[in-house]
Amino acid sequence: MKNYKLRGFVTLFIVIAAFLSTLTGLKKDTFAEVEWEVLEKIALDDTPNDIAISSDGRTAYILCTNNILIYSIQEKEVTDTIPIKAKFSQIALSADGEKLFLTDRKSKQLSIIKVVSIYDIEVGQSPVIGKLDAPVSIVAFLDYQCPYCARVYPVLGQLLEKYPKDVNLIIKHYPLRMHPFAKKASLAALAASKQNKYPEITKVLMSNYKNLNDKTIRKYAEEVGLDMKGFDKDCSDPSLRRIISQDMKLGAKMKVRGVPALFINGRGVKNRSFNALSNMIESELKKHK
Repeated sequence: MKNYKLRGFVTLFIVIAAFLSTLTGLKKDTFAEVEWEVLEKIALDDTPNDIAISSDGRTAYILCTNNILIYSIQEKEVTDTIPIKAKFSQIALSADGEKLFLTDRKSKQLSIIKVVSIYDIEVGQSPVIGKLDAPVSIVAFLDYQCPYCARVYPVLGQLLEKYPKDVNLIIKHYPLRMHPFAKKASLAALAASKQNKYPEITKVLMSNYKNLNDKTIRKYAEEVGLDMKGFDKDCSDPSLRRIISQDMKLGAKMKVRGVPALFINGRGVKNRSFNALSNMIESELKKHK
């Protein structure tokens, strides 16, 4: 019996030794050393206590003693500040990036802050549909071959009809790579704007988003009454391509992930129904008054 136990112990010892030897071999052969370096040091105006990073990796919320600093990782600067009166020890960000959760160990308190980004969107060289000085601007990032954009565009038209003096529409062109004729349609629309036919051709292009190609785009330009020689010349104008490029860069800066993306006086829109958009407009008009 003793010999049996001894043999069992020796066998177990050999198995463990072999396992440890395997681990040692793995460590040498497959595990890499961590190489690191300090990329940057940023001086802050307040004492940092904790940090939360947005899901897209673009924004850091730095919990400090007196403020929450909003730091743009892309631009490498503090872009805004949220003052706080209470003392908090930790910060977390909701998955949708719209709520900050602040906790304090001593007071056993949880505070929830709603975070809304309001963008200062410049008109730039974009054509404006409606009154230029309207108190409410709808900025829409659209793609002329996008079915969802085509679905929302009539709703935007209804809003312009309901608020003819108070609302204007500014389209920022955001042609997706998956749509081969979207950029050509954007160029056609911008070319039409030089002949004061931007609303007309935009409506036709959106209504026929399924049928867009080189021939049909030219056909729709003729249908809205454009001078075709001027149209062809303007479609080749490099300045129009720059407008589209600027719109695309603006969309990326504003974290536009898909189209349609709507903003009412700089506030992002989630519910694109007529009633929800009307309510947002009414709210902005009350502020204006």
